[in-house]
Amino acid sequence: MSEVNIVDASAALAYLQGESGAEVLEEALDQRPSWITTVNYCEVLSKLCEKGMPPAEARAAVQDLGLEIIDLDQDLAVRSAVLRTATMSIGASLGDRACLALAQRTAESAGVPAVYTAERSWGKLKWQFKIKLVRHGRP
Repeated sequence: MSEVNIVDASAALAYLQGESGAEVLEEALDQRPSWITTVNYCEVLSKLCEKGMPPAEARAAVQDLGLEIIDLDQDLAVRSAVLRTATMSIGASLGDRACLALAQRTAESAGVPAVYTAERSWGKLKWQFKIKLVRHGRP
């Protein structure tokens, strides 16, 4: 399998809302297949709807990104749970850990993914995959 991009909710939202870093994710989405977990997909939809976007429009906006939505299966659930202790120092949420768990599993089985996020704290820990920050400077 070729390398994939794994997209965190923060990176998807930066892109969809035209925030700083949107161009970084746009370029990445054009280069190779990109995945998002169902948990991160839910986070993105939740934030868009919270800001007043109708649910059908929010779904269409995310769909337009061309992301493959990866189910949080039992393996990813266990990996996410195990990451809780390792990521407490960076305050990783369940969505963060689901994204990181998918990257971890992908790195073990299919090559080294690039994980796109706006979460600068992720760079504080060592990973077996690449962390790509969509924003530089201030969060």
